[in-house]
Amino acid sequence: MIHYHGIRSLLPVFIGIVLGFTLNVMVSPFLDETCDPSTIGQEQLVKLRETKSLYENEKTSESEKPTVKVKNYEIPQPLKIESNPNKKPVRPRFVATELGIREKLFVAVLTSQDTVNSFALAVNKTTAHYVTKQMYFSTSKSGNVPAGMPLVSFSDKNSKHLPLHVLKYISEHFSHTYDYYMFITDRTYIRAEKIIELVSHISISEDIHMGAVNIHAENNPDMCSLEGGVIISQSVLQKVLAGLDWCLTNSPEANPSKIFGQCLYHSTKLPCSKHGGDKEYRHYKVEDFDYDDDITTLREDGRFNSSFSVYPMPDDLSLFKVHRYFCQLELNLTRQEINKAKESIINLSYYTVDGIDSLSWPIGTPEATRPKKRFDVIRWNYFTESHVFFEDDFTNMSPLNGVDKQDVQEVLQTAFKRANRLYDNKFSKFQLINGYRRFEPSRGMEYQLDLKLREKDTNSDVLKRFHLLRPLNKPELVPMPYVTETSQVFLILPLFEKDVADGLHFLGEFQRNAIQIKDNSVLCLYLIYKKEKFSSDPFVNVKSTVASITSQPNSNNKIMMKSVEMNLSSIKEMEFYDVIVSDFSASTLVSMVTPGMELELDYINRIRMNTIAGVQIYFPISYWQYKPNLAYDQKPYPDMVELTQKYGHFEPLSFFHCSFYVSDFQKARRSLTANEVKHFSLIDMFLKYQKLHIFRAAEPALKNLWQNITCNDEANLQGEHCLERRNQNLATRAQLAKLLFEYNEEDEEVDDEDDDDEAEEANFDKPFMMNALHKG
Repeated sequence: MIHYHGIRSLLPVFIGIVLGFTLNVMVSPFLDETCDPSTIGQEQLVKLRETKSLYENEKTSESEKPTVKVKNYEIPQPLKIESNPNKKPVRPRFVATELGIREKLFVAVLTSQDTVNSFALAVNKTTAHYVTKQMYFSTSKSGNVPAGMPLVSFSDKNSKHLPLHVLKYISEHFSHTYDYYMFITDRTYIRAEKIIELVSHISISEDIHMGAVNIHAENNPDMCSLEGGVIISQSVLQKVLAGLDWCLTNSPEANPSKIFGQCLYHSTKLPCSKHGGDKEYRHYKVEDFDYDDDITTLREDGRFNSSFSVYPMPDDLSLFKVHRYFCQLELNLTRQEINKAKESIINLSYYTVDGIDSLSWPIGTPEATRPKKRFDVIRWNYFTESHVFFEDDFTNMSPLNGVDKQDVQEVLQTAFKRANRLYDNKFSKFQLINGYRRFEPSRGMEYQLDLKLREKDTNSDVLKRFHLLRPLNKPELVPMPYVTETSQVFLILPLFEKDVADGLHFLGEFQRNAIQIKDNSVLCLYLIYKKEKFSSDPFVNVKSTVASITSQPNSNNKIMMKSVEMNLSSIKEMEFYDVIVSDFSASTLVSMVTPGMELELDYINRIRMNTIAGVQIYFPISYWQYKPNLAYDQKPYPDMVELTQKYGHFEPLSFFHCSFYVSDFQKARRSLTANEVKHFSLIDMFLKYQKLHIFRAAEPALKNLWQNITCNDEANLQGEHCLERRNQNLATRAQLAKLLFEYNEEDEEVDDEDDDDEAEEANFDKPFMMNALHKG
């Protein structure tokens, strides 16, 4: 039986279906049935192309047909279209690959077994850090190849065919990867930064075949010398690769340079030229070269100073000496350019509104940031040669050590040398009276120094003030391997008996932020038992909660649990990590977490992006909540951690939160001695290993509830800064000062109302106030 209201509710659905069918029948005759080329035959496509019509049944009158004049036009072959509707398109991983963007320069160095550890090594040390990629090629294998030098050896022992084998290797591996390809021998010195500058200013649309033209070749004047360097473009390389078989079968010459030049000319019909576009390739050939004897004459030769390549080098030491000469030449030219730029800036400043007063110091560097409010003021830190004062909000004085001490010593020596240059070397020694420094984000580290200088002649002291700036260098992009946000992360949560309440809180966070949104992460609970018998299981609530969560849909294999019995009185931190890491394979990404932290998906994703196997490990700087009854004025206290300066702080001394691949841990662990295992922490181990980047950054998505840090625990994993963390974990200075003020007010009231004995008892309890704050 169907009610009237049910029929009425279904009426719009039936009307919509009927209208849809009607419109489909009416419109379908007018639709183009040949839009999908995969449904059209080849003959039909040719017919449609010849009639210039896309409609199969369209009839056009003779008067309406367009008149097309075709001159020397060849009709292309019919299209071969493969129809596979189930096949998904495969897109490249990077946008640059899809757009056809190539790297700039590939350098092929021809070497031999006898010179790979001398000449080739010298070429590698002077050019490899400039060019995009550099590889070495030889006709015989070398038993000991220097580190960082990719060497390719060919089975053909005939050295004259080596350039052709190099071309064949490039065609198989790098034929579409680079814009330009350069070929040199290991006896060639090239100024790699000049070569990069040269090819960067030539259009990639041109056919480039340039280098050191061999003017002494009588029969083949259009060939380049391999010793002087040959550069070809991507388009020329493709033509050469098409005729490479001819080059391999027609190489009567015994000179590899001539064989290479003949192959290039036969395939491209392009003679070697010293010009590419409007740029010129400059080279200099030396005869019986001796650096110590010839450099005096060569430094006055303009062709030598402007050359991009110098050849042939008699030995590897001469190659290093030539490189040092050109580095010094570039340094002098750079200083001249800087002085010209300074003069230009000074001259232009007269035409500005503020005139010469508009110049910042040093000239050309950004001026200091002007604070808009008092909170934007960057304070100066006072320092001596041994200590720095009020470095942050939590320390009054701390000793200078490490890189800070080296920095101060270098700055003092720089100021002293500058004073002697200004005053004709009249000072014998100095003494720091006052020192101030601050870090300016737009400029660098600034210093104000008051020095007492002792004069050599009069033995009297002079006070001078110096203003120094260590400017920020140009930022450098560090290449990193490709990573994705789909990696599986194993969150490691060790639970001690005292952490049960916070552990239950974390389980709720994991269920809400990982399981319910189906994140690819797994929680691994390690229940740490003491080596003694319990009357009852301290983790019974944790186990029941885990059983309740895992019984729900989509939560299978999302939580793993293991009980571990340890002697907590003698366990060391590295031994603790050894027990945990032993349960995972080498390719596993693990992240250490703490009970009581608020788990957010953003933090898990940043673990995936910032942890790279074999390259980088991640030590985030976590945010810790202050003690609620000290930070908040009144109850009720919020359940969530508030990310503000008043209610918490980022803790740079906490290193427990970290993420790494097990393979990286195992490699670093093998570098420790037995004594270091007893005393090292996890961060100490990775710092000693020195083969991985350690990435440290403030992580706003990693927030922790307040935790009572007990440094005399049986299992203390807080690190060597436990006491310092314990004192900073309470509240801000202003909040603690307010609490002390209120305590003193109450103490004065006790003194007024009670007798002397009671007052003495109250004063006796005063030193224990900080301990009472920790205990609540």
